[in-house]
Amino acid sequence: MKTTLPGLLLSAAVLGAALFAFSPRPLPAFAATAIQADRLQINGLAKAGARLVAVGERGVILLSDDSGASWRQAAVATDEASALTQVFFISPQVGIAVGHDGWILRSVDGGAHWSEVQFDRKHSDPLLSVWGNADGLVFATGSFGQLFVSHDAGATWVQQKTPADDRHLNAIAGDASGTLIIAGETGTLLRSTDRGATWEKRPVPYQGSLFGVLKLADGDWLAYGMRGNVLRSTDRGETWTHVDSHLGTSYFGAAQLADGELVLVGQGGAIVTSRDDGQTYAVRKVGGVQSLAAVVDVGHGELALGGEAGVSLLPVLPTLPKAPPGAPHAVAGPPSS
Repeated sequence: MKTTLPGLLLSAAVLGAALFAFSPRPLPAFAATAIQADRLQINGLAKAGARLVAVGERGVILLSDDSGASWRQAAVATDEASALTQVFFISPQVGIAVGHDGWILRSVDGGAHWSEVQFDRKHSDPLLSVWGNADGLVFATGSFGQLFVSHDAGATWVQQKTPADDRHLNAIAGDASGTLIIAGETGTLLRSTDRGATWEKRPVPYQGSLFGVLKLADGDWLAYGMRGNVLRSTDRGETWTHVDSHLGTSYFGAAQLADGELVLVGQGGAIVTSRDDGQTYAVRKVGGVQSLAAVVDVGHGELALGGEAGVSLLPVLPTLPKAPPGAPHAVAGPPSS
C-alpha cells in the first residue's frame, strides 16, 4: 500500500505533538499564594524588632515587615498542624511560640524560621502562654497546672511544680526585678519574687478565670479575665483590688502603648482603654460576633488586633473622657475592621 505525502506529514505531526507533550520542560511560573491574614484565627501577636509576628490555628505563623499591611508565612521545620496559642520574643532575633500538644517552637532569626523543641501529641495538653527575658530565662504555662522553664533562651525545657494543683494557667508575665505573675482559672494568681525559683498563691477579690496579666509602665500590675473583671496591684502583686471596666464581657488580651495608653480586647470584639495606668476605663467598642484575643502597638498611630477574624489594623483614636457616675458610657468608633 502506498503512503501518500499528506499521510506522512500527518503522522509526523502527531508524533511531534506526542514527543512535545511528554518531554520534560520547565513549568510555567505561578504567582505566590497570597496569605489572607483576615481568614485565619489568630491567638497571639508579638513584635520582633520592627517585624510583626502572628500565630494561630493549624500551626500557622505569619510575618509582616510593613506594619501589618501585608503578611507572609514563616517556615516551620516540623508541621504538626496543632494550634499555636502565644508567641513572645526575648530579643529581636530569639522568639518562642507555644501551643496545643505541648508544642514549643523556637526562632533565632526574627521569626523567619522555626524549629521544634518539644511536642507531645499523646498527652495533648495545650500550653497557653510564654514569657521570657533577655538573660535567657523563659517560662511557658498551660492547662492542668503546667509550668515549664528554660535557662537557655528556649533551647531546652524542664517542668516545674507550682501550688496551682491542676488549675489551668492561662498567662504569665514578669519584670526586671525578678517578679513573675501567673494568672489562671478560679481566681488563681501565683507570684514569684525570685525569678521563678518559688511560687506562692495570692488572694484576689474575684474567683473566676483570669486570662491575662500585664506589667504596667508605672510599675503596677494588671490582671484581667471573665465577665469584664480587671484587677490591679500597686505592690508587685502582693495585694489586688477590683477595677470597674464598664463591660461585662471577658477580656483575652491587653497591651500598653508607647504613649502609655492601655488597651484591653476581648469577647465580641470589645475594646476598652485607659489613660491612667488602668485605674479608670472608657469603652471604645462593644458588641459583635468575632472575639479578639491579642493586641500589639504597631506604631505610626495603629494597633494590630488578632482574633477569630484574623489580623486587622485599628487606628489609635483619642480616648473619650470618663462619663460621670450614672451616665451611659459612649463608644468611640466604630473602628475599622
